[in-house]
Amino acid sequence: MSILKETNSLKDFQAEIMGVKMIVDMEKVIEQITIDTSKEEDEVGGFAINAAKYEILRVLLDVIFSGDEQIDDKMGYKSLDNSTFPFKLALNTLIEYKIIKEVN
Repeated sequence: MSILKETNSLKDFQAEIMGVKMIVDMEKVIEQITIDTSKEEDEVGGFAINAAKYEILRVLLDVIFSGDEQIDDKMGYKSLDNSTFPFKLALNTLIEYKIIKEVN
């Protein structure tokens, strides 16, 4: 029997980060980097991205994903005090722009 058939949801397998289940909100990422192209001179349609915002978000996410932080989840937010400045800045910025959010 598959383990997936035994559970109601894959949310049961989400890992906690500092005692909270968090995700990267992909819709917010798209919302932050897209440029409104509904102007009349744009006849092609579709969407365009703001390259500067895209690159900044890419770097911030890269810092979070590739960081070699030794964080003790049992200590909670206090263990973030030992994080590097780039990690703290990236995390704060992504939370502020609601790119990283808590799972409800």
